[in-house]
Parts: sequence; C-alpha cells; structure tokens
Amino acid sequence: MDVQKITEDIMINAINRYSKEYNVDSIKTQLMIKALDEECNPSYQLLINNRFERDLTFNQILNVKLDFLGREIIASPFIASALRRLRREHPCNYKELNILIYKKQEENKNPSLYFFEGTKAVKPIGMDYIFNDILN
Repeated sequence: MDVQKITEDIMINAINRYSKEYNVDSIKTQLMIKALDEECNPSYQLLINNRFERDLTFNQILNVKLDFLGREIIASPFIASALRRLRREHPCNYKELNILIYKKQEENKNPSLYFFEGTKAVKPIGMDYIFNDILN
C-alpha cells in the first residue's frame, strides 16, 4: 500500500469535490493542515480563494462517515511528524504551523504543498516531506 499516493489522491479528490460544492475552479480551493496542540496533532480546514471557509475532519476530507480502512490512523502520525520537523527547522509556536495543499493547475493530479509560519510563506514542500519516515 503506497500511503503517500493514497493521501495525494484523497487530497486532490477533496479539493475537486469542494470546488464543485462551492462552484469555484479547483485552483481556488485549498486545504490547510494546522497543528492542533503541542504534539502537533493535525487539524484541517477548507479555504476558498485563500480564505477560511470551515474546519474539516479527516472523514469529511475522505467523504465518509466511518473510515473502515483506517486511513486517518495511518496518515496522521506522518503528518504530525512532519509538523514537528517543520517546527524544529523553523522554531515557532505550534499555532503558527500551516501547510497549504492546493492545485497549481486545473488538470493537476498531484497536490502542491507550501509551508507557512502563520501567514508568512516559508517554503514549498512535497508529500515526500510528509512521508519522509516511510521513505527513509
């Protein structure tokens, strides 16, 4: 099971689905991963045109009521680990950790990710950064 590819597909599918729901191009729909606490457990938000729309659960991103496949249980530790690594590399409060997930072009099949410290754009990262623990 390629956890990274599955997660990429989940994020792109969610962006496309929320774009249709909000009747906007998919390049105007973003997901945000934030650190929920000191341990950097992830929380999720929906953004439309880079503006907060609403908080999301992982199941809402998956578009399921129950995650029988345990995808959140598999992906969350890697996401939390990446948030902690970003915090070590760029010392900041956990409340300042933000990873924006977006599509660069309408036809993109892979998500792009960008790390923000608060509202300050810091650097692009990839899904390989999130799943670094699997790859190494």
